[in-house]
Amino acid sequence: MCWGFLFGCIITVFLYKTWQFYSCIVFLTILSRYFKRFLPVLLGFILAIFNVIAHHSLIYTFNTENIMFQDEIPIVGKVHRVFGEQPTNYIQVRLSQVGGTHYGPIVQPLANLAIKNTHLKISSDMELRGVAKLRLFRGRKNLSGFDSELYAFKNQILFKGRISQFHVLAAEEENLYHRYKRFVWQTFGFLELNWFYYTLLTGDKSKIEHDEREVMRTLGLSHLMAISGLHIGIVFMITFWVGKLICWLALTLMKGHNAQRYHLRIFYVLFGLIIAFIYVYLSGMSVSAIRAYSMLLLGTLVYFIKKDMNKPRLLLLAASATLFIDPFVLLNVGWYFSFIAVCAIFMVVVQKRAATVKRMSWLIQLIKVQCYIGVLLGPLSIYIFNGLSLAGLFTNLVAIPLLSFVIFPFMLFGVFLASLVNINKVLEGFDSVFSWLLQSAIDVTGSNGWWNSGKIDLITLLFIYSVFIFFLVAPIRKLMWWPVVLYGIHRLTVVQPRWEIDVFDVGHGTSVLITSGGKALLYDLGAKYFDKYAIFEHVVQPYIQENGIELTHTILSHQDNDHIGGVDELYTFDRFSSLAEFHNGHTHTHCALKSVKLNSLSVETIWPKFDLGSKNNNSCVVKVSDGTFSFLLPGDIERRAELSLLKHYPVGQLRSTILLAPHHGSKTSSSEEFIRAVNPEHVIYSRSYYSPWRLPHPEVVTRYRDLGINQLDTAVSGHIKIRVFDNELMIIKARVSKGFWFFR
Repeated sequence: MCWGFLFGCIITVFLYKTWQFYSCIVFLTILSRYFKRFLPVLLGFILAIFNVIAHHSLIYTFNTENIMFQDEIPIVGKVHRVFGEQPTNYIQVRLSQVGGTHYGPIVQPLANLAIKNTHLKISSDMELRGVAKLRLFRGRKNLSGFDSELYAFKNQILFKGRISQFHVLAAEEENLYHRYKRFVWQTFGFLELNWFYYTLLTGDKSKIEHDEREVMRTLGLSHLMAISGLHIGIVFMITFWVGKLICWLALTLMKGHNAQRYHLRIFYVLFGLIIAFIYVYLSGMSVSAIRAYSMLLLGTLVYFIKKDMNKPRLLLLAASATLFIDPFVLLNVGWYFSFIAVCAIFMVVVQKRAATVKRMSWLIQLIKVQCYIGVLLGPLSIYIFNGLSLAGLFTNLVAIPLLSFVIFPFMLFGVFLASLVNINKVLEGFDSVFSWLLQSAIDVTGSNGWWNSGKIDLITLLFIYSVFIFFLVAPIRKLMWWPVVLYGIHRLTVVQPRWEIDVFDVGHGTSVLITSGGKALLYDLGAKYFDKYAIFEHVVQPYIQENGIELTHTILSHQDNDHIGGVDELYTFDRFSSLAEFHNGHTHTHCALKSVKLNSLSVETIWPKFDLGSKNNNSCVVKVSDGTFSFLLPGDIERRAELSLLKHYPVGQLRSTILLAPHHGSKTSSSEEFIRAVNPEHVIYSRSYYSPWRLPHPEVVTRYRDLGINQLDTAVSGHIKIRVFDNELMIIKARVSKGFWFFR
């Protein structure tokens, strides 16, 4: 039944209301009709469906029918999180009321709100009443990189917007968790590695800077920063032995009493479970911590009821229990890392030792566990992060024992002692030693600690793990050739495109990548927000690196921020080498009018021939063609530049299969004369969903529709990839390929 429940949760979360979902139900029904052993599997599958739907309806669905999103409306809520330093201008609020809609006390949505910079110190648990302009949370959707919408769903972030006015209703008394966090920071905040100690003890990662995250990722120690089974297991074992010591001292003092009449082991375990739960609460009740604690509870329950259960079955039961608590934990990649890591540990533990070896050295066993974990987690790491920590295979051999037996116990006792006496000198000495160890690891690994492997697809990932399963399960080992043959057939039947077009979802702005034979032309960089967040750095560059693309040419259409916002990041990436051909290595020049080859593609810049006196009309117009299909990129040109193009070029030279809508679909562009001259089959709008300029303009939409042109929109479809084959185009939309039923 657990197998059916586990399978049902996976299918329902990812494929509910699709043909694959209904096919699974029919298939299991037929099997259970003729093979009674499959009936529990079908029952588990049905239970999983009800479990997923119930969780979605009760926890992840909020009523928004009566909310007027066009107007400023009253809100009431409690500050959940404060972003940045004080005085802040961005907060996260858990809302109890929006307009006339009230949310219950148990499940309330979150809203990310901009707030006017004020001298008032805003803190967590402060209750606010105010007026805000809200809109439903909607993020950019690209085929790679961070998925903000999925993150918002998992964390119940329903709205974003801004508060125009507010007042504080009450600042509730700081709860135990926030008092504990403040105390931990006061205790460890003056140390060099304060962010490390603070994160391990509280689960709050807000103190970790980007450089520190990169160091931990390169060393393969990022998993130490997420409160999981390792940390909870350490707390449980420490308190288990402390409880045992307390009982021993108590019984020593109680001379003459028969110790055997006391069920002391139950006391040890209960003491460990209670303290471990306190740690889970004080570390923020994260999903990974709750999952690990649930497995700990299940393991102790099985132990005490003397149930004869092998470790794989226990693992299956624990996985089913965590999915019963929250099936949408399947959307968290940490769940897969934890599950596979535990599987690897169990594989080492349950292996039979040779008869000549009475006891395996703990060091040899630790090395074996680390090798198994490295091999089994490697493919998943490559799929998720497009790389693998080579240093982690070695640093974990030292870091895990050091954390388990030295660092973490010292920190726990340090927090306790700091509440009684001043131990700053002791903490400084400990910190200096640990800082030296960390710096030594950085010096040894250098920049070679992380291997950028490139991207693998889901089919390849599933193939690798299917081979692992066939190899490790003895009864089916002889059938290992099946996945190899099927994967080989898949690879042979996949037809590679001649070239590809990627129109990234960058909000209001433009960034288009044209790739042929591993080399690419980038047209515009997208915007940069608050002089901090560059679209190029966070969307385009990761895509280029993941796919192993060589950026040979970059063209900047004109000087507006939504087109060249990432120039500093481009310089960091390639020192402007890709600007050499069309901009002579400079960013503030018009593009040179010339024609170059990009493998089999012809890339020709055809405008501006002369200065029209505005940045928009001086945009660089580029035509890319393979002789059969072509793509016209006109930047932000308006009607005046469009008519000038018609005068200087014959109609045939402008004609293109695909057109990037000039000026994001503004009514000042896309004149009927220009559209007829280009005569595209497809037009693409690159714009934001909540466009303050109401783009694309209805008149423009009507013009393209009346001429029978297929209209694509990044605000609606997200990242649009067009794969160009010999005789056809394949259009891939990120909101379809990466969409989930609970987003619709």
